[in-house]
Amino acid sequence: MGFHCADCVYASFSLHEESGLYQGACSRGYTLTNPHVYTSPEDHFAASPGELVPSIDPFGNEYLRTSNVCEKFLRPQDLPDARHA
Repeated sequence: MGFHCADCVYASFSLHEESGLYQGACSRGYTLTNPHVYTSPEDHFAASPGELVPSIDPFGNEYLRTSNVCEKFLRPQDLPDARHA
């Protein structure tokens, strides 16, 4: 299936209890939105975290993805082991 921002250590998600939708944030500075919704602010919410993708880069420019994940993607299991540092 590929990777999603929801699998990345730099992303965090919160559930809006009234709407039942998720909003995501990327600590690397990417704006996460739902690419299937074309109005703002509705595009900042999704039914699941896996639907949110990077749409604006850290410099405020439109992020045109050339692959299914950004170049800064990092899974928790790929983190360097601190015990060997």
